[in-house]
Amino acid sequence: MSDSDQAAATQRTVRNQLRRRLADEALSAAADQVEALLREAALELRPFPPFPGAFFTMGVEVEPDGVQDKNIGCVVVTEEGALRELQLSFDDEGPAAILGANDPVSMRDETLVELEGLSAQDRLTLAINGLDAVSTLLEQQSA
Repeated sequence: MSDSDQAAATQRTVRNQLRRRLADEALSAAADQVEALLREAALELRPFPPFPGAFFTMGVEVEPDGVQDKNIGCVVVTEEGALRELQLSFDDEGPAAILGANDPVSMRDETLVELEGLSAQDRLTLAINGLDAVSTLLEQQSA
């Protein structure tokens, strides 16, 4: 490969990287805007619904349709309008188990975990899906 061919290839690579970075920044800005709309909508949703099947967590389930990261668990919109992963577990070695409690509710642990490391595209997709879910509930409350 000649020096001019190599220089052209390098310039093309730099332009491609720049376009990708600019696209990611645009998606991130869009995700920020939709997340702000989601917070606004969630604050209007009163009473805020309990998450189905959960004992202690209020939340609206967010469908993962279109999300590229397949390692994301159950995502919910919180009462404050944040997107969080709902993690359910049973503490069979904690205080309730030691005291001999046979009640599964007392051994259940429901934790809302911040979503980290999501791509801008997945953040935007989850925010849109969450806004759709909350908006549907708001429309049902108005009917």
